[in-house]
Amino acid sequence: MAEYRIPNINSVVITGRATADSILSFTESGSAYLKFSIASNRNYRDKSGEWKEETTFTGVTLWGNQAERLSERIKKGAPVLVEGRLSSYTREADGFKRTEVSIGAFRVQVLLKSTTPYQENGTDTEIPKEVPQDVETPPGEDVEAPPGDDEELPF
Repeated sequence: MAEYRIPNINSVVITGRATADSILSFTESGSAYLKFSIASNRNYRDKSGEWKEETTFTGVTLWGNQAERLSERIKKGAPVLVEGRLSSYTREADGFKRTEVSIGAFRVQVLLKSTTPYQENGTDTEIPKEVPQDVETPPGEDVEAPPGDDEELPF
């Protein structure tokens, strides 16, 4: 049997919207960390040709000076780009062991200017056109844009 050399790569880049206001905390030694969760959408066509949307909720932890700087900017509904690595931990809840996966972020970017409000009258503001919408297609399906989006393509 041949031996395989598998590289140790653990890298994540994800965009989404914060599901709640971020929480800034400090360790006993004084290190700052910021915890928040994001919702990331994926649009695809199912086997019958209907457009479906799938949402993934992911926890994020950011450490250090960047955590302190972004604590006031990451509010519910804020669009963010997160770069980091996946980390998992096991905890016991209700007598069962549960393994949870989250992102240990090393870079977070808020995708709105700091002067733009995240919500008006309880409703989310729209994502600026510069932020791409993720559209993926399941394997084996034809790649097509959502209805009405083909007029904005530059080619």
